Amino acid sequence: LEQLLLKTVQQSAQQTGNMDTLVIEPSMADAIQRSLMNATQEQENAGRPAVLVVSSQLRPVLSRFIRNTIEHLSVLSYQEIPDNKTITIVATVGAQ
Repeated sequence: LEQLLLKTVQQSAQQTGNMDTLVIEPSMADAIQRSLMNATQEQENAGRPAVLVVSSQLRPVLSRFIRNTIEHLSVLSYQEIPDNKTITIVATVGAQ
């Protein structure tokens, strides 16, 4: 999914000159949001913080994409995680 979203952002940038745009099909957007909501809810139910880790190119776009729908989900890029921190992958989000 990440590669597909990166390609979409790059195509939008070529057309508009703006890397901050994510233009995807409504059904894909809904599937991604549902998947993120479910993963976030599972983490919150387990008493753990929910964090979406993505590439630095996608971070601002995805942060804006989910900001108004999933309040408790933090979006970080891989580069923002210090080397001395361990993360556990508990879910992979995709548009199935």
